[in-house]
Amino acid sequence: MSSEGKSWSSAKAVCPRPEHAGSRVRFDGRYGPPEHRRQLYKCVPANGDPPHRFTEPLPREESWHDACELCERDVHVHEGPHAARHYQFVARGIAEALVMVGAGSTYRDAALVARERAKRLRTGRDGVPRFSRHGSLVMDWVEVFAPVVFEPNRPRSWPATGSLLLDDLPFRVRDPDTGRFTIAFRVFAAMGYDAGRPKLWRLEAFTTKSEHDWTAFLGALPGAPTRVVCDNDTGLNRAVAARFPDAELYLCEWHLRHALERLMGKIRTDQPGHREAIDELLADTEAAFTGPSFWAPFTERCHAADIPRLSEWLNTTGLIVEDQFERRGPRSSRPADMPLSTSPLDAFTNPIRAAIRSRAYGLKNRERTNRTLMLMQLHANRQDDITTYVRHIRDRLEASGGRPSITRRAVVDSRGTASLR
Repeated sequence: MSSEGKSWSSAKAVCPRPEHAGSRVRFDGRYGPPEHRRQLYKCVPANGDPPHRFTEPLPREESWHDACELCERDVHVHEGPHAARHYQFVARGIAEALVMVGAGSTYRDAALVARERAKRLRTGRDGVPRFSRHGSLVMDWVEVFAPVVFEPNRPRSWPATGSLLLDDLPFRVRDPDTGRFTIAFRVFAAMGYDAGRPKLWRLEAFTTKSEHDWTAFLGALPGAPTRVVCDNDTGLNRAVAARFPDAELYLCEWHLRHALERLMGKIRTDQPGHREAIDELLADTEAAFTGPSFWAPFTERCHAADIPRLSEWLNTTGLIVEDQFERRGPRSSRPADMPLSTSPLDAFTNPIRAAIRSRAYGLKNRERTNRTLMLMQLHANRQDDITTYVRHIRDRLEASGGRPSITRRAVVDSRGTASLR
């Protein structure tokens, strides 16, 4: 190892041994490959113990530049970015990759960018750099550090004011045996209002949308909202009633209208004799949901058409629509945090749906997928700041002696069975 730079440390490094508190410390060379060298120090103990070499709990990799663009000051070679012990990549590189994943990048794309930016491209026997797109590098970082950056922004309870909007995103994959597309898993999503502003409150992946799964999702946080807006799904509605018995349950009007239009479309196909009447009614369905003054004449026309399946729907689910018309009040006096549908949630979930759809088949580990969803939630709420991520990662590493608190590949499915299939 090199012995260059013998001087008293301007970095004010401190010997990690408690018995050497107050000892003199100086530079004592560096270790590692070129462009990735990290500083070594020598401690000269004041208590008479023999001198020894050490590294900081979070060693700094050598600086590639003479000045820092972020803090606008000159930096020395030993004042580069922090890195975890036994990690080739610095904390900032990890944070940048986590931000990319949260914004929708795949593990492979984020890993390629991380290797190129860190100049950590693998080389072959001929010394030529090999561009690797293997995603396990970033996959490991998501497992280890996604909970770290998510924890400071994790909601501690369900919103106590405004509405809680609930919906699920189904993701289909092709069954290799049958060739058919089936739903592999769903992402449950919840949106609330924080000081009147919409906020993505929670995301979690489940294999079904049963009452049991929704109960687990809603039971993950304490507290209860005053109003819940969701689809007319039996399992979801029962879970909401059990978990939030005092909350007002308001069924999404868009989903109700869509259900009615689907029913009318089926009647049109199955019963050609009613096709002309259905076509006339379908043209007025959207207007009918604007309020009771339009709903009443619409339902009268539907009953007059003498279509049993349609009248049955109006006599059951249609009564819910009428009840909600009475409860919702005039549009002019309704606050923004009291929506009539789950459509405000779509602004958060549509980018997530687009990011996952093309790679849903590769997401088979539930816990790792949920940690990816943590990053996506932070991105949706505009809380994915690289500098903030670096600080949280560094604080956690310093608290655990410069090493991650969990090992890599700790999040695995037992017995080799995928937990999202």
